[in-house]
Amino acid sequence: MILTRPIDAAQAFLAGLEPAVQSRLLPVFSPLIDIVPIPAAVEMDATDAAVFTSANGVRHAPAGNGRVAYCVGPATTEAAHSHGWDAQQVGTDAQSLVASLTRMAPQAPLHHLAGAHRRGHIVEHLSSAGLNITGIVVYDQRLVALSDAARDVIRRENKVIVPLFSPRTAQQFANTAPRATSIHVVAISAAVAEGMTAVAQDRVFVARAPNASAMGDAIAELL
Repeated sequence: MILTRPIDAAQAFLAGLEPAVQSRLLPVFSPLIDIVPIPAAVEMDATDAAVFTSANGVRHAPAGNGRVAYCVGPATTEAAHSHGWDAQQVGTDAQSLVASLTRMAPQAPLHHLAGAHRRGHIVEHLSSAGLNITGIVVYDQRLVALSDAARDVIRRENKVIVPLFSPRTAQQFANTAPRATSIHVVAISAAVAEGMTAVAQDRVFVARAPNASAMGDAIAELL
């Protein structure tokens, strides 16, 4: 299995798989994204709230000091809680987070602390809904080519499972991976699966839900 997330996230995902699944996999780490912190002057009052759509956003944000954080998914929520935020999960993806916050209509100023490359237009949608929200970039996601070790594994023509978690990473994989029938893509969403037929043809599988647990289930089924 080729793991293309940044190394910390890739190791955490691997560790979260069922032991019976782990025992059948030979992991090859080849991050396609390099997370680079961007020093940002994050000015938040004690009554302001954060919006987090990734654990990297939490990692490069200030400590929560008990302030409220609205989060996507359990992993990001747990990361925010561990960094001192009064964290609550309000969605499993950008669309459901926007719907939840629009319905909740919090009155406190919101700050979306995120990467330079974002999907979902969260700030724009919530601003249009009348919420007071600003976007603050706290890290960049720089693209990295697939490693020589990962390329060699693909060329051996044995089955290679490649979990992909974002459209940008998926496109980078398609741009830098050799063409081979060994590739079996497991995508976290239909958006991530788009364009993967060029590299994996009909060997593209979409998880039933946009989370790590469903990705693990998809990998187990594929095995």
